[in-house]
Amino acid sequence: MTIFEKNGVLKRCLHGLGIMMFVFWWSAAGQASETAAFPPRILYVNNLLGNDQWDGLAMEPGGDGKRGPLGSIRQAFLLAQTSDRIEVANTGKPYFGNNSLTRVGGTVERPLVINGNGALISGLGHVPGEKWKRVEEGIFAAFFVPHSNQIRQRSDVKSWIVDHPQIWWLDGKPGVNCKSAEELRSKEQGFYWNKERKEVWVRLSAGKTPGQVKIEMPVGEIAIAVNTDFVTVRNFRSMFSLDDGFDSHRGKNIVFQNCVATDECDQGFSCHGWSNVLYEDCLAERCAGSGSCDVHQCHVTYRRCVFVNNTFEAGVYVHDDTTHGYEDCLIAGNRPFEQVWARGRGKMNFFNSVLVGGKGSDQGIMLMQNGSVYFEQCTLADAPFICQLDNVQHGLLGMRNCILTRFSKMFFAAPESARQRLLLENNVYFDGPGVQFGGKMYGGSEWREYQTATGLDKESAWVDPQLKGRLQVELPKDSPLFQAGKRFGRPACVGAVLPASVWELYEKTRGEYATPEGIKRRDLSVADAAATAKLPPPSQPAAAAVAPAKTPSIPGSINGWPAAVRKVEYPSPADQSRQPALFYQPAKDQSAPLLVALHTWSSNYLQPEPFYAVWCIAKGWNFT
Repeated sequence: MTIFEKNGVLKRCLHGLGIMMFVFWWSAAGQASETAAFPPRILYVNNLLGNDQWDGLAMEPGGDGKRGPLGSIRQAFLLAQTSDRIEVANTGKPYFGNNSLTRVGGTVERPLVINGNGALISGLGHVPGEKWKRVEEGIFAAFFVPHSNQIRQRSDVKSWIVDHPQIWWLDGKPGVNCKSAEELRSKEQGFYWNKERKEVWVRLSAGKTPGQVKIEMPVGEIAIAVNTDFVTVRNFRSMFSLDDGFDSHRGKNIVFQNCVATDECDQGFSCHGWSNVLYEDCLAERCAGSGSCDVHQCHVTYRRCVFVNNTFEAGVYVHDDTTHGYEDCLIAGNRPFEQVWARGRGKMNFFNSVLVGGKGSDQGIMLMQNGSVYFEQCTLADAPFICQLDNVQHGLLGMRNCILTRFSKMFFAAPESARQRLLLENNVYFDGPGVQFGGKMYGGSEWREYQTATGLDKESAWVDPQLKGRLQVELPKDSPLFQAGKRFGRPACVGAVLPASVWELYEKTRGEYATPEGIKRRDLSVADAAATAKLPPPSQPAAAAVAPAKTPSIPGSINGWPAAVRKVEYPSPADQSRQPALFYQPAKDQSAPLLVALHTWSSNYLQPEPFYAVWCIAKGWNFT
């Protein structure tokens, strides 16, 4: 019998907290009371039509030089008042990053809401010629220090050693990332981050100077940082931040919904101080730090979030005395380190989540120090091992109703002295050498001996879970494991079953890459993508995950919409007024279906959502 079975307090610290984290404090956060007696004041932002000298109180220019949308998110943050609503137009043109909301927030009855409508924020900026100095023939240098924690802090790292994100751009084309000055001298259009001198060096074509070309790299620090209370941020995408994507510093009751952070110089998401934050339906990918990194005393919940393919830290990372919940999350393929870093005394609780190791990595699933990590109904797979406990650190590990499979060296290792720090019950083990406990390896044939000798893994079994599907982590529909677990005395699933929306979010960013113009998809034109794409379900707006491709400027076209879409008017049966709308009709005689797209309540018929129209054009459907 372990100390967890003897001591109800410790057992509840892991198991009870694992439940509380996911249900108690934000059951209605995303739907916080936006139903007060009077509507909120709305500030409009549009980086094509707007001007920071205007008042922001109208969606379109008023013609008087005063009324109309603002041109930047930063200015909207400066003008915002308590419990305002900020509507950012998705124009297809990236907004600039470095946006911090500090002056005002919302209230418990009405949070301040910032709605991006799928808009893209970029930290990329043009570094003009006067910022560069000559180093030697053809090579020029400018000050540059990315906020990539591990790359900056590790003494063995001397340059920008990762190929993703691609942060150097020369005349709109990706520059070559060089790992040394010697390599740079042999490669035209190359870039080298001289970490010691805090400079980026660029080698230009013969006779060229920085003033004759357009050099772009990250200069905007954080896409959106919320440093106040009662704020909801939704439907944004960010890329190329010098620091992170979506952060909070000492903010309380903050919600980020449908926010996608890719190709950042550090983390996708990060919380500091005593922040109290919820992330829902968010994704972090190809960031040079972790997908998320939270420090100090913050309390953070991640619900239906995806952390994949981040390149020089962990998938999720906690430090100090933070408290975290991960519910219905996918954490996979982050490299070159572990998927989870539990450092300091932080507490991490995973419920119904999937954790898959980095391809070719020699690291375990988790690095653990002195806090506690608890997995309930999770699937862990594809790594050398989960973790290795020792006598130096004092972390607590709990795994209940979990599937542990495809581990090449061992499932986990622990000395005998760590027995009281383990809570292991009703798990399924398969495809691995075994559990290493007290220096002895217990495999499938020694499973009963392991349970008897250690008192661990009560009611756990060594059986094939027969996982299939995406990432080979999905249970077959007829699996007996759906009812094989136990939770509060009732049957429960063994292993994770992720919601469909999590897999959809993951699939939406496959094949994507970031450019100065925006997000693009490999080997797919806009028409091809539209012809093969499925229309998003109503509960998962397309704008939440992917910013629309930039629409060419065509004479006579409506901004943000294909040229074939035109403005029309129709009579309203309610008051006989003429109401404007957008319309597309295919050039053919036979009948075709009609797709009706509704704009959000805070916008109008010109709200740029061109994917629907592009899809109809490709399919030969009518659209309005």
